[in-house]
Amino acid sequence: MRRRRASDEVDRGDISVLVAEDESAIAEMIQEVLTDEGFRVTVAADGALALEEYSRNEFDVLLTDVRMPNLDGVGLVRRLRQIEADLPIVVLSGYMTGKDFGDLRQLGIPAESILEKPVTFTRLRDALRTALVS
Repeated sequence: MRRRRASDEVDRGDISVLVAEDESAIAEMIQEVLTDEGFRVTVAADGALALEEYSRNEFDVLLTDVRMPNLDGVGLVRRLRQIEADLPIVVLSGYMTGKDFGDLRQLGIPAESILEKPVTFTRLRDALRTALVS
């Protein structure tokens, strides 16, 4: 079982984030901002690549888009929940349906961890920190 991080650990910046985002400009911005905030960031261009990356490395939290090729964000969350049920996950999407939202909630993603684009980087950072300590 994954140990939840204490607030001071999150603030120290020793947090590894797996970002699944197929839009390269958005992925680069997220990587730059989170790196500047002290997070260690690995970007995967779709859910299938994120799943491969997750199998090779340890991550503290997943940040995923919903609409992606090969394996979408809901499918990625479903697969990762089978591997590690308590992995903190934040979802960020500009094209989320009510079904997507309902599926994510059923997979244990809190409503406050499901964000719609556009989102401020402060809101994104806060959602990641909240997911890590809750």
